[in-house]
Amino acid sequence: MRKFLLFLCMLFALFGNAFAQKQYDTELVVVGSGVAGLTAAAYASDQGVKTILLEKLPNVGGQLIIIEGTFAVGTKTQRQDMVGLTKDEAFNQIMDYSGWRANAAYNKKYVDNSASTLEWLQKKGVEMEGVTTDTPDGNRVYHMYKSGFPGKNYIDSMMKVIKENNNIVLTETPAKSLITDKKGNVTGVIAENADGEEIRVNAKAVLLATGSFVNNAEILQKYNPELVKGIKHISPLKNMGDGIVMGQKIGADVANMNTMIFESAVPVNMDYHEIHDNPARLDAYMILKTPSIWLNKNGKRFVNEALSGDYTVVSNSLVANGSELVVIMDEEIRKDIMFGAGSHANYFTLYDRGQLVKHFDEAVQDGMKKGYAFKANSIEELAKKMNMDVAIVKASVERYNKLAEKGEDVDFGKDVEQLKPITHAPYYGFIGMNTICDAAGGLKIDENAQVINTEGYNIPGLYAAGATTGGMYGTNYPYIMPGYASGSAMNAGRFAVEHVMKTILHRQVKSF
Repeated sequence: MRKFLLFLCMLFALFGNAFAQKQYDTELVVVGSGVAGLTAAAYASDQGVKTILLEKLPNVGGQLIIIEGTFAVGTKTQRQDMVGLTKDEAFNQIMDYSGWRANAAYNKKYVDNSASTLEWLQKKGVEMEGVTTDTPDGNRVYHMYKSGFPGKNYIDSMMKVIKENNNIVLTETPAKSLITDKKGNVTGVIAENADGEEIRVNAKAVLLATGSFVNNAEILQKYNPELVKGIKHISPLKNMGDGIVMGQKIGADVANMNTMIFESAVPVNMDYHEIHDNPARLDAYMILKTPSIWLNKNGKRFVNEALSGDYTVVSNSLVANGSELVVIMDEEIRKDIMFGAGSHANYFTLYDRGQLVKHFDEAVQDGMKKGYAFKANSIEELAKKMNMDVAIVKASVERYNKLAEKGEDVDFGKDVEQLKPITHAPYYGFIGMNTICDAAGGLKIDENAQVINTEGYNIPGLYAAGATTGGMYGTNYPYIMPGYASGSAMNAGRFAVEHVMKTILHRQVKSF
């Protein structure tokens, strides 16, 4: 008996931590600390809601390190800047862009509350400066963060609110599953810390804000088989769809899992982040938006190239045509974008329309080494260098030149001002691959950010926000409203907190 007890003690010493369970009791647990989760946890804290924030990474913040600005309509900044766009006008543009496939009730509530959400953020210390657009003659709804990216300032401001209200943040503590009662109400989560210790968080409600599913090959294969091979993405590597998986396990429905937020074409053999560190590679990225002749990998023209500024339209056409883009131009077009009209598109606010593409020649030299750029004295030679069917490429360019000579694009309706012939050697070819910024599908929610099950009913106690959700955009992300994704994440988190307060905690939401 003594030996047996000693054996049990040894087992506990070796494996005790793996079976131990630490428990917390709270009113709201927020899973994920990116744009949606961190903002929601801070807003809940400011409203006096007892909150625990879980994050599986060592640090909080998520995509706050890369966003530039956030959508809102009806702000004080817009009024001072004489922006006349109304909330109803913005809402109808968004819905029309989606073909009214987007969640109308959610989007109306989002648009109507977008200004007050930004005002709350600013009151809590988030620094912003000015409003702009990132598309030619576009809607001035893009509220910019001071010094470019919000990053540290935003994170510090939100963490200050959370800590001042004595709420808890647990990093390196991923949630593993949802806790439900006999009625199917969500009553908390099971998580695990870095030491392998199981943690049970009992709560009145759970908000899932774990990011998208882009790095989950199984989910990607199921909903987007055409995107699995070759296509790049810039979403954080830890975005595995954790919240979506947890929700589906208890019957949650999903929406628009095949909808993506795209970055258009990025030069092949190049990581997306390289364009930010190298002026020549940034120019190469912008060259791929030049409305010269565009071909698919089989050498055929497939789109009106003048639409290059709308990444959703461009990327949709690329998905339908093999996801690879080949842009061919001649010496005259090179001179025009280097010394004349400049870039025909912008890259958010980092690259302006009309900006001179000064590093064109450096991009060609770099691209010939990395395999994304080519130069030749004839179209036939260029096609050979790009390993494309010479006859098809030649025929496509000849057809394009005839349309340019005629002054009418009867094939794709391109504006005649952009219909420039490709006739002056040397010729240049750039190859790009369609690139995903993030997935835009996920758990189906209502206008209060409450998750809906596969039978169309709300799951009591379960909410979702940010890239964990789907249905907000329909099948087309609205690039006509810059900053729409980050604004949606912030507002959905706010809606969830307010709904929890009103319907579960039975408290009045404090005005701000």
